Amino acid sequence: MLSFDNAYNGKISQKKEKNLTLLTFSDLTYSKDELKELNSQLVDKISISSKNNNTYIMLQNKQNINLELSSINDKFGVRIRAIEQGKANIESVPTTTANNSQELMPKPKSTSLEGYDYTNYILVMLILVILLIVLWWFKKTMVYKNNNVSRDFTMIFQRFLDKNNQLVVFDHANKRYTMIIGNSNVLLESVEISEEQTIKHTEKIEKNFDSFFEENKKRIQNLIEQRQKGKKS
Repeated sequence: MLSFDNAYNGKISQKKEKNLTLLTFSDLTYSKDELKELNSQLVDKISISSKNNNTYIMLQNKQNINLELSSINDKFGVRIRAIEQGKANIESVPTTTANNSQELMPKPKSTSLEGYDYTNYILVMLILVILLIVLWWFKKTMVYKNNNVSRDFTMIFQRFLDKNNQLVVFDHANKRYTMIIGNSNVLLESVEISEEQTIKHTEKIEKNFDSFFEENKKRIQNLIEQRQKGKKS
């Protein structure tokens, strides 16, 4: 195992010749040359030397081997492992031969779904489904209510008095209401009417209310002003 003073991001190349294997670490210096004999069934000797800003590691093999390199401690070290040629191995750090070189890169992390807790996921999905059902029910209810309102009320006449108030006449439950709505909500009149009168005389009534509006516009505006003054006091 080699340890570095800083994270190593250089290239590692590998070259084999008979019973020798040479590893070259580019852009790396080593303080001294070393030669060690190993008590190993695969490697007899190992030498380490440095030259021209490169570090060389030479292994003398007893038999054909493959070298497995793995980056450790966030690239602050490299583990070198010799295995018998032909045995399956997984290289954590890519190396290069004399005919193929590439940059030293960390092994990509593998992704796995083993042990994933699906409980939270299922709970979230159930909550979303319940919310969708509630929203659907609420929407249906509001549409139904709006439809009922539109059937129960019949607008006969509508005219703005000013930007904040308007005169409206509408039929509801066999009654005709004349009101001022807006900032001042005033019921002017409420009379009983028959269903036949509602259906047959709508157009005539609208003309009558046009005349009523023009004739009484001033009186209605005075009524609104009195109503607003009463609220302020």
